[in-house]
Amino acid sequence: MAFNRFMQMDITWFFWVLAISTLTGCAGKVDTILLESALGDAQRAISEARRLGAEEHAGESLAKAAKLFEGARQAQHTGNGIQSVELSFRAQMEGELAGATARQRIAQKRIDEALAETLNAIIQEMEYEIQTAQVRQAIAEEQAKRALSRATRAEQQAAIAQAEAAEARNDAQHALFRSQTQLAIAKVQLILDAAGETGALTYAADDYQAAENLITQARSLLAQEQFDQAKSVVAQAEGHANKAKIAATAGANAAASEAQTTERQAYTNAKIAITRAQLEMDRAESVYAFEHAETAFQRAQTAIEQANMALKTAKYDQAVRLAAQAESSARDAYDTAEIVERERRAKEALEEQIAQAKDVIFKLEEGLNREGSAMASALSPEGYEQAKALFAEAKQALTSENYARAITVGRQSLEYLTAATEKAEQIDAVETQILNAAKAIPGAKTERTEKGLSIRLSGALFQQGSSQINPKLFPTIGQLAEVIKTFPDYNVRIEGHSDSIGAADANLKLTEKRANGFMKYLTEKCSVPVERMTAVGLGEKYPIADNRFKAGRDQNRRIDTIILTRETRTK
Repeated sequence: MAFNRFMQMDITWFFWVLAISTLTGCAGKVDTILLESALGDAQRAISEARRLGAEEHAGESLAKAAKLFEGARQAQHTGNGIQSVELSFRAQMEGELAGATARQRIAQKRIDEALAETLNAIIQEMEYEIQTAQVRQAIAEEQAKRALSRATRAEQQAAIAQAEAAEARNDAQHALFRSQTQLAIAKVQLILDAAGETGALTYAADDYQAAENLITQARSLLAQEQFDQAKSVVAQAEGHANKAKIAATAGANAAASEAQTTERQAYTNAKIAITRAQLEMDRAESVYAFEHAETAFQRAQTAIEQANMALKTAKYDQAVRLAAQAESSARDAYDTAEIVERERRAKEALEEQIAQAKDVIFKLEEGLNREGSAMASALSPEGYEQAKALFAEAKQALTSENYARAITVGRQSLEYLTAATEKAEQIDAVETQILNAAKAIPGAKTERTEKGLSIRLSGALFQQGSSQINPKLFPTIGQLAEVIKTFPDYNVRIEGHSDSIGAADANLKLTEKRANGFMKYLTEKCSVPVERMTAVGLGEKYPIADNRFKAGRDQNRRIDTIILTRETRTK
């Protein structure tokens, strides 16, 4: 546009000169009206340019126009009309040119601002999409945490159930030992009470006191659940109680009639029988006989109540008989209930084991079907396949009702799956970092492979048939070396490839030279440790483009630098 305007001004200048020549003729003078018109046009062009901001956008043209206009004024004052008109018109042209330039640059600025606003809107939209993706990721992570929390709670509940079952078995055994010891203590206490009632404090005070002290000690040991020591102490107490009883009886016999002695003995026997029956009732109750053997337990309870009533009415023989019936019924109830209770506990333990086996299978299915397992399969295949094999074995064990095996193998599978997933996440994170770093390498193409991340350089890297690196690519190789050195924990495999021009054997040898030369350059010029690298030539065996065309052959003449992220580095 500015050029067109300039051409128009050149044409106008031509006509001005022609007009001036016509109007002045040979006299060489210019009409005053024409001169003032030319000066006015020049001044208006300069003013319009200033209004449009030519001082900022076309300062040189504006200054030139102002200088020409000033020259026109001076020529007018000196009476040189032709020069004044000529300078006025040139000032007008420069002013209009400055104005046109200012308009163009203002328009370009507005276009740039509009483009900037559009770009900013696009960036804001992309940031919103990124934030949305982050929110979705956070939701997925929260769901995974909740699933893990549920699994943890299930394991804890299973552990609690096992502990409670073990505690119940331990409590039952302790209850049996406690009942036996209590029975022995009660028996000794009855003997001692009987001895006391027959005058043991008078006739056998030492043995009576010794038995009493030993009973107290036995009860203390029983409270501490030291059953063996308690039994031993009870046995000693029984010996002293019997001595006291014998001595007391002998002394009482001298002072009391035979009938009284017989009555007291009958009372003692009845009391002992009732106590034995009550202890047997307690033992039956410990295995829930009132549920599992309700008839026998109720029969024992009725008999012991009747025995206590007979004791109160001094019907000692009847009390002994009823107590014996109660003890027998309570024992029958215990035998029946103990089997049922043992089966119930065994069933509960089996159900708990089944639940644990199913739970571990569920966790495995959930873990193997989770999105992250696909990445584990790709990036950590060995651990993932081991987890799958153990999962299949665990399912087979569950089907075969070998629940303990299912639990053990399932937990091993979970450990392998967790380790494989963690390893895959580490590999993915590292490869993502390498991908980002490799973006700075001009002309490089990146690709994830089964060995690791490949960074490919092709095209002008080598001339056809040559193993010499193109010097223009030295800076690019230097940037590749920086990426390799940024990740020192991984070895590097350098693969040389060729096009199909020439013999296959020759191409194989050529790619070996290229790969070794490339590795040598990285070592000697870029300070990459040689022990981290291996070089191999693969000839024309693995083309990535069509060798029939030059563009394809250029791509096939390449070096693939593979950072072995999926292999353990041997240091």
